[in-house]
Amino acid sequence: MQRFGSRAVIFAILGIYAVINLFSFVWVAMMSFKSSKEIIGTSPWSLPETLHWKNFADALTVGRIGDYMLNSLIVTSVSTVVALLVSSMSGYILGRFQFRGRELVTGAFMVAMMIPPFMIVVPLFDVLETLNLLDSHVGLILVYIAMQVPLNTFILTAFHRTLPRQLEEAAALDGASPLRSFLQVVLPLTTPALVACGIVNVLHIWNEFLYALVFLQDRTKYTVPVGIFNLGQVADYSSNWGILFAGMLISILPVLILFAVFQKQFTSGIAQGAMKL
Repeated sequence: MQRFGSRAVIFAILGIYAVINLFSFVWVAMMSFKSSKEIIGTSPWSLPETLHWKNFADALTVGRIGDYMLNSLIVTSVSTVVALLVSSMSGYILGRFQFRGRELVTGAFMVAMMIPPFMIVVPLFDVLETLNLLDSHVGLILVYIAMQVPLNTFILTAFHRTLPRQLEEAAALDGASPLRSFLQVVLPLTTPALVACGIVNVLHIWNEFLYALVFLQDRTKYTVPVGIFNLGQVADYSSNWGILFAGMLISILPVLILFAVFQKQFTSGIAQGAMKL
């Protein structure tokens, strides 16, 4: 009975959180179809009198949200792919092999997950400036890869420990090298965990604001969060709030679609990896 009560409280909290997010999304969608006059002069929850599709066209042309999304797409995709590649190898080693110092290395990854991003902004700024990678997508990608590898490794290590070792033993008997066993036997079995990590990485990188704001100065290189922030500043002076809300809605849709398509793989990967945590 006590367990049922605890689960009920958890589901109630999650339900309230989901409703708040749903209402926030609906509110942004409604505001994106209003004119600036309607946004300022009518109730925030009133339906738009007419659908102002021009807000979306202006967001893509005047607000340059399309350019910002392209920048975010490049940075997010490259960072996620490289982070998953590195993490799959580190997770395989930590999850499948016994060696001296393994727990120390695992602990180091866990400590890296606990470091608040704002604490290392200044050191990262100095490092990127020294490497001449400041105000470049390459430098931002390297930072994002370093951000995502610890969490990915933690999840993939736990997932690798759930796989039976007989698979690799059978591959070794067939003459497969450790690298071939990893690529052809183990890696395909970790697809659910890789998809789960990939979705988490995409969400984190696509919405990351602090590093993109500090490390990028050229407006043409802005990612979506910084571009939306820039649109907000423009709206403060021009009172063109329709473009801001339209840009916000456009930037939200890609990650919503991604999560909707891979939702089952995401929950499966997280659940299977949690079995050995």
